Amino acid sequence: MSPSTGSGSSTGRTASAVVLAVIALVFIVAGIIYLAVPAGSLPGFLGHASTMVHGKSVPSTGHHPLRAAGSLIVGVVFAVGAWFALKYKGKAVTPASSAPKQPANR
Repeated sequence: MSPSTGSGSSTGRTASAVVLAVIALVFIVAGIIYLAVPAGSLPGFLGHASTMVHGKSVPSTGHHPLRAAGSLIVGVVFAVGAWFALKYKGKAVTPASSAPKQPANR
């Protein structure tokens, strides 16, 4: 018995669903951080922003709403992909050896 026929999903599909779910979680958390933290207080890898006031660089007090929306949308897309990887079942394929043998009509 192969792994795909025993429980309904193969280990490859489960692994890909876990990877997609982790990526979704990272993007959703990043979107929430973009909404909650001012742009000047963000870590450098998320796009720390500053403005120039009287010749000095001052951390920005604004937010990144487009980055937040984009991160949340991408996170939801990856979450849906993870769900499909686990729940979607394709058409059943019958092996060639178990197909009924019929004579060729010419």
